Amino acid sequence: MPVPNLPEKLDAEPLVTPEKNAEYKAERVDDDLGTPPEAVVLCYSRSLMDYVTENYDGQEVDHYYGSLFVLDATDGAVGVLGNFGIGAPTTAMVMEELIVDGVEAFLSIGFAGCFDDSIEMGEFIVPDRAIRDEGTSHHYAEPAKWATASESLVVETTHLLADRGESFHEGPTWTTDGLYRETKLEVEQYASEGVLTVEMEAAAVFAVAAHRGVDAAAMFVVSDYLGLSDWEPKFHLTAEDMQRLADTAVDVLDGYVG
Repeated sequence: MPVPNLPEKLDAEPLVTPEKNAEYKAERVDDDLGTPPEAVVLCYSRSLMDYVTENYDGQEVDHYYGSLFVLDATDGAVGVLGNFGIGAPTTAMVMEELIVDGVEAFLSIGFAGCFDDSIEMGEFIVPDRAIRDEGTSHHYAEPAKWATASESLVVETTHLLADRGESFHEGPTWTTDGLYRETKLEVEQYASEGVLTVEMEAAAVFAVAAHRGVDAAAMFVVSDYLGLSDWEPKFHLTAEDMQRLADTAVDVLDGYVG
């Protein structure tokens, strides 16, 4: 069975659009909807979103699913969106609504499981492409194994990391909806292909951005290791690394759109 069930849909007009949703919202609010930033960090961790709002000055822009916090230090050019959940479908929805309001670049940040135990905790992962093993990207792009990050934003990210002497690795990631169905068979295969990590959003982020003509990249902190015979969770050791990840992501986007 193909995904989507009707592949012809990719050339068909959607009934529900972010433009129509934006009009609907505008008609039903009395106050100013506010001005969204040029670029947005997509944040899936509640504790990390709390860190941003507690340590940066800024303003919340209402009327989005989740919390959009626009940072004063970037003169309103960069915001962080969080508290909207995890996974590809919701991420695609919030991206669509932000894009129609003028957001032009996204940097998706969060945890990722790692296949290479030589990669140390605290080192960043910057994926250049993602295996499309979730469902959402297939509603945005023709069948293909990979969704690709925006080269210019990947370059901006890796250059900043290199300039700061941060230890990082660039390479593919595997995006899947099935957190508890990540198998030894898949890990073995993808690791042999040079895939570094597994997570739940990157392929959709890249596919939506490409479909809408905006830029998107991702950056991860290693949270756990998936070997061929064992699983080593280390989420409890990542708090400081995740905060550094958020700070870095804000700086990347500020430089990118500034």
